[in-house]
Amino acid sequence: MAVKDQPIELRWAQGEVFKSNKRFRVLVAGRRFGKSYLACVELLRGALQRPGETFFYCAPTYRMAKDIAWRVLKRLVPQVWIKSKNETDLRIELLNGSTIELKVTENAMALRGRSISGVVLDEAAFMDPEVWFEVIRPALADKEGWALFISTPDGTASWFYDLWCFVEEDPKDLWRRWSFTTIDGGNVSQNEVEAARSQLDQRTFRQEFEASFENLTGLVAVSFDEVNISSKAADISVLPLLLGVDFNVDPMSGIAAVKDGDTLYVFDEIILTGGATTWDFADEITRRYGVDRRVIACPDPTGGARKTSGVGVTDHTILRRSGFTVQSPRSPWKIRDKITAVNTALLDATGTRRTFIHPRCKELIKSLRTLTYTPGSGLPNKNLGVDHAFDAFGYLVLQQFNLAKPGSIGPTGYRLY
Repeated sequence: MAVKDQPIELRWAQGEVFKSNKRFRVLVAGRRFGKSYLACVELLRGALQRPGETFFYCAPTYRMAKDIAWRVLKRLVPQVWIKSKNETDLRIELLNGSTIELKVTENAMALRGRSISGVVLDEAAFMDPEVWFEVIRPALADKEGWALFISTPDGTASWFYDLWCFVEEDPKDLWRRWSFTTIDGGNVSQNEVEAARSQLDQRTFRQEFEASFENLTGLVAVSFDEVNISSKAADISVLPLLLGVDFNVDPMSGIAAVKDGDTLYVFDEIILTGGATTWDFADEITRRYGVDRRVIACPDPTGGARKTSGVGVTDHTILRRSGFTVQSPRSPWKIRDKITAVNTALLDATGTRRTFIHPRCKELIKSLRTLTYTPGSGLPNKNLGVDHAFDAFGYLVLQQFNLAKPGSIGPTGYRLY
């Protein structure tokens, strides 16, 4: 591709993305990689290849769109190719009838109703997920348009991380992803990167310069690692079924496991939505594992008094009437005890991992990967909406597999771990 007989030059890493023919592409890259330049090259190529069509560049803020991408785009497109240019609307129309428009996603609903043939979402991790799912994706449908997501990471609790994980399992082979560091971009020297390393904490540096998904606000399950995920975490039907239960109304969450010696195998999860009751939950357990299986339920202790399924019996009573053995203390567990027990089960101080989770347990894995503390507190951030599977797992571990059981000294209640 050339402009005025001069080739547009891309670095090696940029070229890997540019030459891919996948319809949907996801690029995670470090600072100063050259993301915005690549975005403009992609849009120009699209506009030249499909005359008369519309292409969007989307950024989180107007300032970002104008101060970065608009300047790059104006330098990139020869004046002789331009039919009209609007500095306020950030819009260029080419002589072939194609238009490239720079859009802001702060008011994504204003973009609804447009039909586009291609889009670049720059710093996509910092956009609301509705921008893609409710606005941009439908706008690409009639033209079967393409999309390029470009961003530095924003932790594992973001929708962008979910998208990144989805690409790895794409069943239709429409997607591809790349991860490149700042150095890979070729625009920043090694000396400058090392200087930045000495001024940033490890997680911030890894996120900003090495394009690593980091949780900068404090991950709760700090012991969790991909090593804890194993397809060998299978049910052993001769053993009792251990069931962690969180009675949240929507979703109601359960974690199914067996304990074989000193190892806990989490092989399934039960996530019920749509206002499911505890009766519905119990029926689902019986449907999956049969009526003859011994089930030891380890629920939220508050379920001994609460009636989330309406008037009548408590949640614990419903489980007992369904034939389950219920094991739970009278008083609620301390949050700190639950977190300590979960982390110890995942990896203890000797470096031993005694808990393995089957890949099908996607909600639990997501919870362990993404649940962080509320900034300025020692409490998990429930606003993220990923705590329910963690809680169900925590109740199970506390009751049946607590490697960090506390001991007390005299009447003081001082706890040793």
